[in-house]
Amino acid sequence: MKCVKVSVIVVAAGTGSRFGYERNKLFYPLCGEPVLTHTLRNIFAARSVHEVVIVHSRIDTKEIRRIVDDLHPVQPVRYTLGGAEREDSVYNGLLAVSPDMDVVMVHDGARPFATPDWYDQGAVMMETARAAIYGIPLKDTVKVRGDDGRLHTLNRSRLVAAQTPQIFHRDLLMEAHKQARLKGLKATDDASLVEAMGVPVVILEGSDKNRKVTTRDDIPILSLYLKGREVQRIGTGYDVHRLVEGRPLILGGVEVPFDRGLDGHSDADVLIHAVMDALLGAAGLRDIGTYFPDNDENFKDISSLVLLAKVRHLLQEKCCRIVNLDVTLLAQQPKIKPFVPQMIENIAEALRISKSAVSVKATTTEKLGFVGREEGMAAQAAAMILSYQSYL
Repeated sequence: MKCVKVSVIVVAAGTGSRFGYERNKLFYPLCGEPVLTHTLRNIFAARSVHEVVIVHSRIDTKEIRRIVDDLHPVQPVRYTLGGAEREDSVYNGLLAVSPDMDVVMVHDGARPFATPDWYDQGAVMMETARAAIYGIPLKDTVKVRGDDGRLHTLNRSRLVAAQTPQIFHRDLLMEAHKQARLKGLKATDDASLVEAMGVPVVILEGSDKNRKVTTRDDIPILSLYLKGREVQRIGTGYDVHRLVEGRPLILGGVEVPFDRGLDGHSDADVLIHAVMDALLGAAGLRDIGTYFPDNDENFKDISSLVLLAKVRHLLQEKCCRIVNLDVTLLAQQPKIKPFVPQMIENIAEALRISKSAVSVKATTTEKLGFVGREEGMAAQAAAMILSYQSYL
């Protein structure tokens, strides 16, 4: 199977009674963001994922949709309600999967640290296998209490603790669930249902850090993992455009009244271009000309806010989160102060960040240089991001 189309079912309908939270435990803050935000960010960053299906409780609909909207994924997201038991929720998720999907991955919403690479590796595995799970060897000795009350020790070397995502050919998992429902089988994971059909399940190497949030005690441990992989990165951007007649002046996505505009292949928004370069630099990526060349007709007269949103997608693929931006326009005139609030709003909206994380300023060059002679405008920007790469 080549170029498989992958749908990820995120199970997020549990009550989390052991967690002791008045709401769904997936909304509990982990380093300032809901647990589910971390889970979904990794899924959305996986190149192999074509679709995401979120199974949730009716009461959580609004909050889950808000979390998804804040992440602004490139993949389509489907929503469906959960059932009485976990297997019912997964079955509902299967029914919501698009018919053209080849592979289904089932993942616990309470496991925030499955990396994008795990989904990509699972998709590749489906070229040669029909079912696979991530798992880790047990480190503790496991004992079983017999009917007579006596303890029996299991062979630890043969035991594996199953994790998610669990990966299956779609038709196989659907058939496994249908048979389980007919037979009244109950299982705590989907691989068990496939095993009951006699289908072999491949084990991929998991990680101790792919821990499931079950109780409050898990949060401090997961927070340490997160902070341990959190790297602050800074980037700078600089851009210049000359002023010409016959073009509108676009700054920060706002058309500013002026007798001339900036010349360029796109809308020549010098302010946004500086921001884009700062973000790309902070993420260790190339400059804007690499991704949006000025000889590509697709970008002719395009709004730079559209390009800025594309930069956000590039950062998401590298698991980077924007902390703040600071951009300064260098222009002799016109005065942009009345337009700054709208510029900030435009930038924040394109990047899906808070307006409080964006600063837009302007200054003159006291009539010195090409800016002072009103031959053109320049902008410089600084960006701070958090990078969450290679943590498992």
